[in-house]
Amino acid sequence: MSLIKILPEYLENFSLTLHPEIRYVSSSLKGPTGLTTGSMPLSPRPSKNFKNLFPPSQFGENSYSPDSPGPPGLNMGDFEAMEILNSVTKTVNSAKKAGASSNVNSSLSDYMDLVNSSSQIAKNSKRFDIVRFDPPFTFNINSSIKNCVRSVLMPFYAPRYDNCQFSYTNYNTLNFFSGSGLPGNSAIIYNNFKFPGKPRPYFPSGSFSFDFYINPRYSNEPGREFRAGTIMHLSSTYAISLVSGSSRDSNGLVSGYRIMLQLSHSADVEPSSVNLSIPNNQRSYPQDLIFVSGDNSLIKNNWHHVCARWGTDIISDGTGSIMIDDSNYNFSIPSSSILPPPHVQSSALVLGNYFSGLGDEAGFFNETAGINEGVYPYEIGLTEPAESSYGFNHPLQAEIHDVKLYNKYLYESQIKENEKNGVSSLSDILFYVPPFFVKTTPTRENLITPFQTNIKSSEQPFNPVFSFGVGGYIINLPNFVREFKQGYYPRLLHLTASTIDTTVIDITANGYIYASGSTKKRNLTILPNDNGRFSPNFSLLNTASISEMSPFISVNGGIDLSIVTLNDMVPPSSAYSGLPTVSVRDLEMINESLNLPDDTSPNSIAAQVAGVTPENMKLSNQGQGPILTIFQRTRDPSSNEVTFFDISNLFYGNRILPSSFYLSDPSVTGSSGRIKMTIRDNGRGSLYRADCKTPQAVWNNVGTLLYNEGIAVVKSPHIAYFGADGFESSFRGEQNIHILTVNLPAGVGAINSSSNPQYKILSASNNANDLNTRFVYISGLNLHDDNLNVIMRANLAQPVLKREGDEVLLRFKTDF
Repeated sequence: MSLIKILPEYLENFSLTLHPEIRYVSSSLKGPTGLTTGSMPLSPRPSKNFKNLFPPSQFGENSYSPDSPGPPGLNMGDFEAMEILNSVTKTVNSAKKAGASSNVNSSLSDYMDLVNSSSQIAKNSKRFDIVRFDPPFTFNINSSIKNCVRSVLMPFYAPRYDNCQFSYTNYNTLNFFSGSGLPGNSAIIYNNFKFPGKPRPYFPSGSFSFDFYINPRYSNEPGREFRAGTIMHLSSTYAISLVSGSSRDSNGLVSGYRIMLQLSHSADVEPSSVNLSIPNNQRSYPQDLIFVSGDNSLIKNNWHHVCARWGTDIISDGTGSIMIDDSNYNFSIPSSSILPPPHVQSSALVLGNYFSGLGDEAGFFNETAGINEGVYPYEIGLTEPAESSYGFNHPLQAEIHDVKLYNKYLYESQIKENEKNGVSSLSDILFYVPPFFVKTTPTRENLITPFQTNIKSSEQPFNPVFSFGVGGYIINLPNFVREFKQGYYPRLLHLTASTIDTTVIDITANGYIYASGSTKKRNLTILPNDNGRFSPNFSLLNTASISEMSPFISVNGGIDLSIVTLNDMVPPSSAYSGLPTVSVRDLEMINESLNLPDDTSPNSIAAQVAGVTPENMKLSNQGQGPILTIFQRTRDPSSNEVTFFDISNLFYGNRILPSSFYLSDPSVTGSSGRIKMTIRDNGRGSLYRADCKTPQAVWNNVGTLLYNEGIAVVKSPHIAYFGADGFESSFRGEQNIHILTVNLPAGVGAINSSSNPQYKILSASNNANDLNTRFVYISGLNLHDDNLNVIMRANLAQPVLKREGDEVLLRFKTDF
């Protein structure tokens, strides 16, 4: 053995940064082979051949049995294997002493069968998944994770990440879709009453322009034709609809679309009955005022800006066009107005469907609807129209936003401005639904439990009492569909929730919500917007007073109109902080329940004080109770309608590589398989929706990704159960591999002896003329620390012969 001091110049080191790509499918989905995919093993190369076997020396005579199996990890198969091995050993030893032979083939065969069926080494069977969880109803480890992310990690990364706080961007779409178990006759209906001294608010006096964005995300369902879906309809005045084009995808489903405009009397023709092949201005009465854009002028899952306009001024002179992005489809109307005769009552502007019926729509705005549903304005004395007197049979299958009706003809420069930015002024606008979240709404019935309601206004994106009281989820849709010009709030037909029969007991809050098609559709009517072609103008929200700005307060305390905060969803007074006046005897009985430690048991004192809990929403003669149970348990007032994805660093190494994260829900909960949603990161910690094929709104925050910790938080309450029924994810990791190269020079006259007792001085070769007789074989290297402890070892595949006069350089590498 020779010692060589390793000098600094003998060392070479460098590092590689690797980006392994990970693809993951959650356990509720199956991969191409029918097996669950995506989990990560603890061992880099797990093998089923390594077994948890124990040598007989660990067991004394009768020291193990089925009831006392010996060392931890031993199972019955191991026990039987040990029995067989002991028996074979005794048989062989007995035969050896007797000088005889024995056949133990059968026993050894049984032994090997037991070995193969024995338990694997724990580290080879351990696997890790991406863990998805919702905030719990009681305080546990997931509550701590949420609080740590919200209160510690988000403030830490806030200077470096986009919108790294407990809020989401107030940039939404109106989502209209139909599916199995969902109502096809739902609609959003705005009041178009004529009040004394005023015209009907949504009647254009002459020229007009419809301006909006639309994304036709939904094809026809397999085996069904695509049915015309109406975007806006005002009886006998106008209707604008999405109809199919000729293009089909590889599955034979519609992938191209057209826009159809119906005016005046032609607006009373059902859209599905129109022959789309007839050119514009060549139809006969009553379809003479129906105009259609070019075939396949809209493409599936693409955001398109649409402006349907017509003018009577000296420039437009009775001409109009349907402008889709940069394409114009022209028509002409030889008239001065499209308004119906004075006796025609067009009392409702409908979004998302087409009204067909014999009676007047005014009945939708009756007093009962106004009080119970928060419709504004409404009229006393009107009665709800009978369902047999009308129909809504043309539901829209698309997402829309920034829906405007102008009382003028827009020129191309104005259209291009609308295409890029939201409106900053409401002049010349008759109707405008962005849809932004606004804080105030008229009072209406709000759910407390599936059995109870109260009358109040809503000030949050979702119902906080229902959420923090019994763990239910329902979006406050009226807060998103305010019409900004008139300040009207619509009738949400078949998009509301009502209490259920009091005889029903065994039901959860969300079991009730997802058993109703109208509430499922309501919860998915507002979705995050992914249209990157458009930047909204939030200044219109500034019309409210500062006292109404609490939802728009940023983490730094300032007002940011572009966000909706998810902190402080309920007031501190919602927690139980004291006891009512009670007798001394009663106080002794409930002294241990001051902090309500146990309200999960229906008969506990704490549950009686709570009134209702997620486990028991119907307590006789109790009502709501003085507290919100879930808030009482967790003392966390921030939104629980969020979703966490916790990713082990075994998947990614040091951190998730920015701009590589992909998360998809192939069937959003409650959508009957009609909505698929994808989320990506923007490279600066912000998650955004990324479904459309046109440029995406990378700044529209729906969640936060903490790259170093491997935690993704979906904050938008509109997709609160993202991935609940299964999810897919892919991302790239970042892992450093460090490589150390040690150069060991073995110079002339060095390393020429060995301390091995078997070492002998021999000739280096059989050649008699070889004068260099001394040599050694170098077979291995040990790397020592200052105390001569071996810290690294290398064995050569073949010994290297070194003579005294040879000069050899040995190099070995190690990765870590």
